[in-house]
Amino acid sequence: MSGPEVVLAHDFGTTGNKATLFTPEGELLAAHYLPYSTEYPKPGWVEQDPDDWKRAFVSSTKAVLEKGGIRPEELVAVTFSAHMLGCIPMGKDGSVLRKKAILWPDHRSEEQARVIEERIGWEDFYHRTGGGLELALYPAAKLLWLKENEPELYRRTYVFLGTKDLLVHWLTGRFVTDYSDASNTGLLDLARRRWAEDYLEVLGLDRGKLPEEILPSDKVVGRISREAAKETGLAPGTPVVLGGGDVPCAAVGAGVVSEGTAYNYIGSASWTAVAGTKGVFDPGMRPFTLCHLVPGMYVSQLATYSAGVVHEWFKEHICVAETRDAKRQGISPYELMDGAVAGSPPGANGLIFLPYMRPGGAPFHDLDARAALLGLELRHTRADVLRAVLEGISLNIGLVCNALEKGAGKPFKEIRAIGGGAKSRVWLGILTSVLGKRVTTLTSSQEANCLGAAMTAYVALGRYEGFEQAAAGMITVGEQIDPDPASVSVYESLIPLFRRAYKQIAPIHMELGHLNE
Repeated sequence: MSGPEVVLAHDFGTTGNKATLFTPEGELLAAHYLPYSTEYPKPGWVEQDPDDWKRAFVSSTKAVLEKGGIRPEELVAVTFSAHMLGCIPMGKDGSVLRKKAILWPDHRSEEQARVIEERIGWEDFYHRTGGGLELALYPAAKLLWLKENEPELYRRTYVFLGTKDLLVHWLTGRFVTDYSDASNTGLLDLARRRWAEDYLEVLGLDRGKLPEEILPSDKVVGRISREAAKETGLAPGTPVVLGGGDVPCAAVGAGVVSEGTAYNYIGSASWTAVAGTKGVFDPGMRPFTLCHLVPGMYVSQLATYSAGVVHEWFKEHICVAETRDAKRQGISPYELMDGAVAGSPPGANGLIFLPYMRPGGAPFHDLDARAALLGLELRHTRADVLRAVLEGISLNIGLVCNALEKGAGKPFKEIRAIGGGAKSRVWLGILTSVLGKRVTTLTSSQEANCLGAAMTAYVALGRYEGFEQAAAGMITVGEQIDPDPASVSVYESLIPLFRRAYKQIAPIHMELGHLNE
């Protein structure tokens, strides 16, 4: 292999696409982010336009190559990380048959989820597929919804693809998926790593409408076609590495590639995940297990949907002054918000914030959950409220992490922190004391998904013999943050109050949610 050996890695997230250029040493040469819109046409419906993904790919690719000073011919591979739980109907000619793609948090298929539970049974489904999320989120339920509510579209569909698989097809013409995305459909037998034919039969779904080939993530699945080259500006013949779903890609990018290693991601949502040769199964807490990008391994994860999106809401609606001042100073509003938080003690002077502004997810899996601020008095300040927000999100993450750790059977030595929340030293200080264990940042904390995809590409190209070697060669540890003993004591007292507050308010939230029906 000659030349600069640069990989173009794209991460298609919930709110936008990030294009990155990585070297084999893990150096980030350039990055470019482009947002795209999400639509909420009805309660519980969440959709995006797949054409927006393609437009974002073209524009961000052009921009990142210009930023990095790299010519398309110098790329050794293109690869992907992307949000999961999708089911995009494709025609045999590669056309997208539905203008709007049903996105991962969409739960319109609650009625179909009940059908799955009746015909298969929750326990069997969970232990067979690893699916611990709300059943309505899985493509298994979404495909049933499409079959029942849009039967003509279902009939015309040649194959249903996930987000990254749609993009791979666009570039190469192949209809394939990888084990990580397949394992998040609710239709893959985890132990056998093949489609669960009996599930498909009992649900009345067509095996032929699922990708025929399930391949390892570190597979050169094809090359940029001449047609795709014209559309994208990439060089024809450039290798395309399949890549994987965002959760296992982030695990690889965080260096979570060996038994018992764990990471926490804080973006709009938050999840904690652990790698192992066996999955973590707990029918009560319901961690879900995916096939890892690392051959023979799994990633078990618990996710909470209300994390950075809540912090962002407070920035937009409450911290108007901070946002204005930050713009004038040329800094992030979150820096000023963090400064305010530092002026309030651990425990936020007696405030508890339940962060469920986006319901569902661990630890309670309650789609009727809502946010609440408890204990508010006239003496409280903006700083107390902002600290309570970060503490509430962190306490919720703490419940999730503790459950996953218990299920794994041994304590985590450290948690590697990635995502936008990892930029906040104040937030990580709270989180490490809530968890009672070291939190380690990475120099690539903001690009873990893309880095994980790039590492997968370099393994596929033979630059590294395996993922552990790639992690050693491409990941650099940043700061190590240890718990503050005094803060740990405060949060240990708050955790049971936090849990009790949720349980006592939950019935009220359920009634509130149905008031306008």
